[in-house]
Amino acid sequence: MFSKSFWDEIGITLSGLCAIHCLFFPVAIALLPLWPVAESVHFWTHPLLFLLIVPTVIFALRTNNLARRIPVLLYSGLVIVALAWIFHEWLGLWGESLVTMAGSALLVTGHWFNYRFHQNKHKVGCEV
Repeated sequence: MFSKSFWDEIGITLSGLCAIHCLFFPVAIALLPLWPVAESVHFWTHPLLFLLIVPTVIFALRTNNLARRIPVLLYSGLVIVALAWIFHEWLGLWGESLVTMAGSALLVTGHWFNYRFHQNKHKVGCEV
């Protein structure tokens, strides 16, 4: 139904949105201390993004002949984002943002490598 690179494009977009959220939210909190809805938005953003990222990683990795580093990058990024969400109280706002940014960077990198892998595999298949 969807091409393999479609899921990597969605994964890069979602991970990028996650990173933007982590960069923007602490600034928004500092600038808008009287905005009561901010905490509610922040609270629901993490579960929503995580629930979108999990199937994206799974669908992006559905082929069995991937280079070994791609699944390691994607699963590591997913675990790091999950840990940032689970331990957000302990990490604090900035710590959570930094840990989530690290996970998002791994996810973007893994999806990029996976995208390139499928693009190169498609080109090789067309030339034969």
